[in-house]
Amino acid sequence: MIEIFFSCLALGAVVGFLAGLFGIGGGLIIVPVLVYLFPLVGIPNEYLMSMALGTSFSTIVVTAFSAAHRHHKNGNVDWQVSKYFIPALMISVFIAGFAVTSVPKEQMSKIFAVIVLFLAGKMLFSLKKKASQVKPITPQSTIIAGSIIGVISSMAGIAGGGLIVPYLDGRGIEMKRAIGTSSFCGALLGVSATFSFIFNGWNMPNLPEYSLGYVYLPALLGITLTSFFTSKLGANAANVLPVPVLKKAFAVLLVCIAINMFLK
Repeated sequence: MIEIFFSCLALGAVVGFLAGLFGIGGGLIIVPVLVYLFPLVGIPNEYLMSMALGTSFSTIVVTAFSAAHRHHKNGNVDWQVSKYFIPALMISVFIAGFAVTSVPKEQMSKIFAVIVLFLAGKMLFSLKKKASQVKPITPQSTIIAGSIIGVISSMAGIAGGGLIVPYLDGRGIEMKRAIGTSSFCGALLGVSATFSFIFNGWNMPNLPEYSLGYVYLPALLGITLTSFFTSKLGANAANVLPVPVLKKAFAVLLVCIAINMFLK
């Protein structure tokens, strides 16, 4: 368990910075790393993806809230959009969690990899639309988008930033505000998803010690101890670095993660 804890400290430092920088929760990196680490503490194969997803969501709560707080201080959270996004995200991700935990690990791994490739493609090939091409953002479209993103997020253990940011950007929200709003929405999505995975994993047989449903507490502690601080650094960097260029570099990393998940 000590080895897992220290590995998660390093993992948290990386994903925290990326979470603040890109408005994501870090699950795209956390999930495959935990799938690799969890067999070392005796987590049964049939629970591997559920534990990785549940633990990922629990870390997102801390990481995304920390990043969102800094983005709010920088004036980069759109509260008008958030009030429609958040209920749709929280309800859909909670309900989807019941279905996700019953899907076999091999299928979930491939679903995860497909979602990662899709998000990478959006990052690599999306171009800023001209003002005349931007669709207006409405409560109805935001609720529908939030519901769909919530379901996809539940399958991938992510805060939805890879989908929320492109959606808001495509609806005319300035990139930095899209990233900040995504962090805040993702934090509350993580709260709902965490409760769903705890509930679904409650009293399941053969789970390791220090598990709360499908959340492995030592990994949660290790990741959030560092991600809480580095997420603030990433949020500050988002104000000064060329985010579109960095997003393309990050997309290449996502492709590598997806290929690795397919091969395994």
